[in-house]
Amino acid sequence: MEMERAKQLLIGTDRKEQLFLSNIWTIAAFGLFLLFTFTVAGTDTALRVMVILTEVIGVLAIAAAIFGIVQLSGEQQWLSIANVSFLSVWVIFAIGYEIGLSEPMSNYWILFITYYIFFIASLVFIRLAYTRITSVYKIVPPVFMFLNALLTVYMVFLNMWWALTS
Repeated sequence: MEMERAKQLLIGTDRKEQLFLSNIWTIAAFGLFLLFTFTVAGTDTALRVMVILTEVIGVLAIAAAIFGIVQLSGEQQWLSIANVSFLSVWVIFAIGYEIGLSEPMSNYWILFITYYIFFIASLVFIRLAYTRITSVYKIVPPVFMFLNALLTVYMVFLNMWWALTS
């Protein structure tokens, strides 16, 4: 029975299940590479490589999640919505990082206002997803909230620091 299920997943007769699993595995890979990025933060070249790899995996994860919102239904669709909500906040952070988040810029407030708007929208959608998911994946939205909260603490500190230095 399990062999038939594995064969069915491999040959592609169950496309929606493959899409759902791609959502799960791309977000897991994004989290893993994000952790790797934090561990190599001391070295410049390795950090750039890990940031680029994490950004590529993040783009793949958000593309799979958007496709999952369109193609999936029910609980699986809400997990895709939680993925997009989680990743949208990190997209704003990545844009800020790529344009020079490490140094003060003249219009830094645009980045922070955009970040806070996306963060609040992310909290709303992740909370909605938490109420709609009933399976073992119910733990995913609280983890997303926790990780976004950690990023927000960093962004608030950066916002205050730049406000004091400019």
